[in-house]
Amino acid sequence: MYTTEYVVRQFSKTPLKHCMSRYLLEKILGDEGLLERIVFVLDRANLPNTMYIAQAGVEGMGFELELGVVETEHISIVNDRLVKEKRKNRKIWTCDPVEAAEVLHTFKGTLHVQFAFVGEVPSWYQGQVVAPAPRTPPLMPGFAAFIRDQIDLALLGITLRHEIDEALKARNEELFREKVALYKQVCRSCFWRLS
Repeated sequence: MYTTEYVVRQFSKTPLKHCMSRYLLEKILGDEGLLERIVFVLDRANLPNTMYIAQAGVEGMGFELELGVVETEHISIVNDRLVKEKRKNRKIWTCDPVEAAEVLHTFKGTLHVQFAFVGEVPSWYQGQVVAPAPRTPPLMPGFAAFIRDQIDLALLGITLRHEIDEALKARNEELFREKVALYKQVCRSCFWRLS
């Protein structure tokens, strides 16, 4: 079994897409604490603290560091239809390995690292890759999603009610009619009584 240090050292010897990635890898090799907190993955999706480094010849970006990633879902009404969208927020994001070296110097969490290879993934990397633990589904995933959607609708209803009151105070009939129509639709969709 290969060590994290060995994998980072081997990858740093390959041609890298971003010229300063090698500098960052050398900094990581000098930080024993960070080396112990690195977890290699094949896919960074749905992970909070990730770093991506690509070899020369890989399509797309060559380097990316994302820390503190949180994905949220939002429900809104667009053209009289409920629309659910996912948003991704992150505390730190950079495509500059030199800046990443400074950030990682003070970083204390687990860092999920994905190395992108031009050809076949070498055994020394494949042997170190850890599949992220699957998220345990809630007992009733459909019910939990339903409750989240209903809470979002109730919050939207409260916001619309406030906007209706503001339109009345401003004597803006057009805005009032628009907000009342949306509010009625939310009331029809929400199982809780909003009035």
